[in-house]
Amino acid sequence: MDSITQFVLGAAIGEVVAGKKAGNRALLWGGFAGTIPDLDILFNPFFTELDNLSIHRGFSHSLIFAFIAAPLIAWPVNRLHQHRCTATYRDWLNLFFLGIFTHPLLDAFTLYGTQLFLPLSNYRVALNSISIIDPGYTLPLLMSTIAVLFFRRNKPGYAFKAAKWGLIISNIYLALTCLNKWHLEDIFKRNLDAQNIHPTQSMSNPVLFSNLLWCSVAKDDSNCYIGYYSLLQNSKNVKYESFPICDSLNTMIADRDGLKKLQWFSKGYYILEKRNDTLCFFDVRFGKSDLRISHENEKAFVFYFKIPDPDQQPLVIQQYISRKDMNMERFFDQLGHRIFHEE
Repeated sequence: MDSITQFVLGAAIGEVVAGKKAGNRALLWGGFAGTIPDLDILFNPFFTELDNLSIHRGFSHSLIFAFIAAPLIAWPVNRLHQHRCTATYRDWLNLFFLGIFTHPLLDAFTLYGTQLFLPLSNYRVALNSISIIDPGYTLPLLMSTIAVLFFRRNKPGYAFKAAKWGLIISNIYLALTCLNKWHLEDIFKRNLDAQNIHPTQSMSNPVLFSNLLWCSVAKDDSNCYIGYYSLLQNSKNVKYESFPICDSLNTMIADRDGLKKLQWFSKGYYILEKRNDTLCFFDVRFGKSDLRISHENEKAFVFYFKIPDPDQQPLVIQQYISRKDMNMERFFDQLGHRIFHEE
């Protein structure tokens, strides 16, 4: 999820684990522990955009990473604070282990995918129950972090309770997102059947900033289908748009290993389009930047790659987020409309 969420999650964990012994130091170091896995972005300039698809949320987001990194970081932190607070090395070890370990676990509930089992497997776990930015999860943790700072000065005994309840409420919300997904999977399946769509793959995920509006993506051998459903709409109907995959354009890409990496990253949910000499690879899992049903098959997708020279080896890609089409004011206007009204 976003960096703010991971920081306040780590901060709350730090307070619960060592706040009584280390004070605000536990809050700060817990927040730092929660962001450590995302420091893999510092290596981006040293690799190609294609390689970065597997490096980000790679080994630093694996489960084993916490077992390696926590002892190495806890030791100097303990040395730094051993004469300033009563926290022991074990306290710091628990703080850093839990702060780092929970980061990839939370990311695994999002759409992007997390390689939890590296180096044994590069399978990207993506449960798709919560958006990478969801205030419903973040706000309880943010408010509890602020409350800890306030209670530390006025009512020290309440700081621990504030952090604990922040964790409890946010994780109850996370559990509810899983229930939402379980409920919606049946609705999407029935609508696909009713529209005579028989996919070889299908998935669903919530739209940014909310768990009320969900995107359903399905594909067969020739087309991708995208539909939206709001938990607040009156009917159980989902209107699907169809987009030709144009899989035959794959033959234009000379670097077959590079193509496999793109297919691996998108989990097979992609469509292709040729624009002059440039090949566009649209990752349709992230949905459309325009939440309306256009009936014009507009390829205004949130996330895509341009391949300027498909013949080049190794493959060179340019990653794009559709900022031109994804005007945030219009996006939020459409998001509110789609949540409370049917298309």
